Amino acid sequence: MTSESFEILDHVEQAVFVRDFDGRIRAWNKASQTLYGYSRDAAMGQLADALLDSEYPISACDIEASCVATGRWQGEVKRKSARGNQMLVHVWLSVQRDLAGTPIQIVETGREAKTTSFEQELRLSEARYRSLFQAMAVSFWELDFSEANKRLRALRNSGVSDFRKYFLENPRVVSEMMTAARVVDVNDHTVLLFGRGNKEELLGNLKPFWPDESTSAFTEAMLSGIAQKPHYWTECKLRRIDGGTFDALFTIAYPPHLSGWTSMVAVIDITERNRAQEMLQRVQSDFAHAARVSMLGELTASITHEVNQPLAAIAANADAGLRWLETAQPEIDRARESIRWIMEDAHRAANVTARIRSMAAHRPPERNLVSLDEIIREALLFIRYELQARSVTVVHNASAEPAIVLADRTQLQQVIVNLAINAAQALAQRDCSRRKITIQTIVADDKITCIVEDSGPGIHPDHFAHLFDSFFTTKQEGMGMGLPICRSIVEAHGGFIRAGNVNLSGGARFSFILPVPNGEPRTPQASP
Repeated sequence: MTSESFEILDHVEQAVFVRDFDGRIRAWNKASQTLYGYSRDAAMGQLADALLDSEYPISACDIEASCVATGRWQGEVKRKSARGNQMLVHVWLSVQRDLAGTPIQIVETGREAKTTSFEQELRLSEARYRSLFQAMAVSFWELDFSEANKRLRALRNSGVSDFRKYFLENPRVVSEMMTAARVVDVNDHTVLLFGRGNKEELLGNLKPFWPDESTSAFTEAMLSGIAQKPHYWTECKLRRIDGGTFDALFTIAYPPHLSGWTSMVAVIDITERNRAQEMLQRVQSDFAHAARVSMLGELTASITHEVNQPLAAIAANADAGLRWLETAQPEIDRARESIRWIMEDAHRAANVTARIRSMAAHRPPERNLVSLDEIIREALLFIRYELQARSVTVVHNASAEPAIVLADRTQLQQVIVNLAINAAQALAQRDCSRRKITIQTIVADDKITCIVEDSGPGIHPDHFAHLFDSFFTTKQEGMGMGLPICRSIVEAHGGFIRAGNVNLSGGARFSFILPVPNGEPRTPQASP
């Protein structure tokens, strides 16, 4: 700096000095000499933090990074004067840049803080933090990512801009970041959850606690920090000191002034919750299976008709084939045609029994990409005779865009069959010449909607609040489980179901909405 610049700084009442990015002092005003006790000649060219024995509230690297990123930083710094006296200095840092915008030096303005009030407030804050840190029945970790931060800066300086792609192509780097991240402190619950009673075992790097199957979760946590997001959470597997793994809810928070590198982590063991969810899913699957078997019992006449039709055709064609072969001049071509018809009818019968077996089978749900419109066609084929017997006309308006969902085929068939049979039964209660069911699918706004409407009497207003309650029914012989199971199936697929009336004159409308699978190829699995 020029002599004129020094003169200007000397007229400032607060301590001001300038240092370069190597940390060396390049300017030192009279107020700095008064505050710290070092003359300008003694201070110039010295490393500021070494000269003043600076103790920052966070790492100096994080402060410098925040200062470069935002242009400024402020906070309290503990320092020692030339006379050896400890002091607390409130400092303001700002970055000076050249005409090209490149940071060239940091200007620091400081004044001595009121030590008594500050330290009292600091002690109270520390006590509150420690009380919360130790008392919560949650695993808390204090992590230092400063070394990992240095490595990420080096990667950025080397030209890496797409860190997601880089980590994917270089998984070894992710492993190195786990090793670079340090555990500064943990609470007692962490020792109970992860350790063997010795806290010191847990202080070190993070790698021992992250099994290979959870590497992607750690990667996403780093990417969130790089993007300077406030927090990130996920469910993943974590490893204890003894090598056992458990299901965890992992949450990491990045304080804004730390630029995302000194962080607090909370871990909750969700193993029992996941087991309870699995048990609930098994119970729901059992109920759905019981409902399907019950429904098959109600459709006995329809099933019998569907099976008897191809069997009767097989018998007729077999009889015709024999007659063509028993003539004086055997009609080989006609007999061959009869046999071909027998094969086609045999396939029809096999398809009918396959559909029945699929509905009756008790197996865990298996989700695949399937066409909802194809499932609707299969379900209507399954109950075709039942609808014909009740003189019900069905119109299926398929979506122009493929309605592809990630779902269990049999369970969605169960929903469609249940809604259609309910509609047919409602139509039977109304003496009218027009009995019609309309099923429509709509694809819009990342959602797939299926609407089932009928021309029946509609839903009584008093029944809306209880339609999906277990054991609620308006039928004399109903179990009251069909709609609740439909709701559980739809909700298990990430959707929801609702009921209403078409208009004031009647007609029930049931609609359910399912999400469009994200990032999935739009090719459905063929039906069995």
